[in-house]
Amino acid sequence: MRFLDAARERLAVTEPDLLYQRFDPANWSGVALARERGIPLVLEFNGSEVWIADHWDRPFRHRALFVDVEAANLKHADLIVVVSEVLRQGLLDRGVEPERVIVRPNGADTERYHPGVDGSAVRRRLDLAGSTVVGFVGTFGMWHGAPVLARAARRVLRERPGVRFLFVGDGRDRQECEAILEPCREAVRFTGLVPQEAGPEHLAAMDILAAPHVENPDGTRFFGSPTKLFEYMAMGRGIVASRLEQIGDVLEDGATALLVPPGDEGALAEALLRLVDDTALRGRLGEAARARALERHTWTANVRGVVDRLRDLGLLRWD
Repeated sequence: MRFLDAARERLAVTEPDLLYQRFDPANWSGVALARERGIPLVLEFNGSEVWIADHWDRPFRHRALFVDVEAANLKHADLIVVVSEVLRQGLLDRGVEPERVIVRPNGADTERYHPGVDGSAVRRRLDLAGSTVVGFVGTFGMWHGAPVLARAARRVLRERPGVRFLFVGDGRDRQECEAILEPCREAVRFTGLVPQEAGPEHLAAMDILAAPHVENPDGTRFFGSPTKLFEYMAMGRGIVASRLEQIGDVLEDGATALLVPPGDEGALAEALLRLVDDTALRGRLGEAARARALERHTWTANVRGVVDRLRDLGLLRWD
């Protein structure tokens, strides 16, 4: 309610043509304000927070309220932007009309994330200079597959002891990863959380970027659109990633990345070793990934797709 009151004050001195709201549990302000102003509401929906709480955390207190608010947002939004085809299908299964849903995967700021970023200071600080560095950035969530990468790293280090592994971030599975890698701790760096603006220089300190995402443990489909995937692509580095839902659609095996079965630490280790040994292949994959990011996966392209659909629906005039 405080947010709703503050937004009303803000809108009282502006003349917006539409409202764009990233869905947040128990927040119905976009619906209320769009009704009051008589303007379209675009809802960015990255997944059901009720489902996430039920499956990955613990159910909300007053769960019925969260269910009702989520349903109200989905019912009254003029356009719903989802980040993956799996999410789109989920909304259609809930009865949302197809014309009100558009898939726009996440993207990258290609001016901040690019091959020219200097990672040398990070390499010096972490004693990585002169080494081939395999890196991971993430929140160590259950879907990120960081323990799979840790087990693969042990295999790689048995074959190539001069390689170094850099894990950036913190979260649920970090301690498990540290325990797995304890026998080879001299070859591994865990930075913990770093400021968002320091992300590009940490990626620039890596030669190979790993995205070892795993399937949902309950057998449901992976519905995410990992932002780091597109930031990896924008950096122009060699990528090894899981062939999993949108990740396998965005990346092309052998052209923009090497793809491996999710959860397969042996296949992951083999792909990493291939890129460790083949700098030319790393360069070709990285260059192609960067070009694909510039062509399809900038935030400007993301917004353009939303605006075009709004125009097609007659919800926004573009003079």
